[in-house]
Amino acid sequence: MRRSFLSVLFFVSILFLACQISEEEKIYQTLNRRQEALQKKDLSLYLSCISRAYQNKEEDFDGLQKRIEGYFKTFDGISYSNWDRSVQIDGETATAIQQFHLEVEKGEKKNSYSGKEALFLKKEGKQWRIIGGL
Repeated sequence: MRRSFLSVLFFVSILFLACQISEEEKIYQTLNRRQEALQKKDLSLYLSCISRAYQNKEEDFDGLQKRIEGYFKTFDGISYSNWDRSVQIDGETATAIQQFHLEVEKGEKKNSYSGKEALFLKKEGKQWRIIGGL
C-alpha cells in the first residue's frame, strides 16, 4: 500500500512539474502578445506587455503610450514579425534579443523596417513586462 501511494505521489509531482511554464516561456508569451497587439493595433493589449516603470532614454510609460497610440491612429495597417530570439534571464530581470521586420501602411504607401532589437524585461508578480529597449 505504501509503495502504491509513493508511486501515485511521484506521478502527480512529475505531472505538476510538466505543467509548469518556464520563465523563458513566460517571456516569449509577453513578446508574442506584443506582436499580436501591434498587428491588431490593440493599445490595451500592447500596454499589458509594458511595465509602468518603463524608461528608455527620455521616454517613460506615458510617453510610450502616446507614441504607440499615435502609430495606431496614423497607420492603416501594421505587420510585425520576429525570429531568431534569445533570452537571458538574471533573477527578476531579463534581456530578449530578436530579429524583426516591421511594415507599416498608410493608404497606398508602405514602409518597411528590419533589424535587431534588444528588449529589457522585469518580472512583476507572475508576469514579465518590458521595462526598456523599444
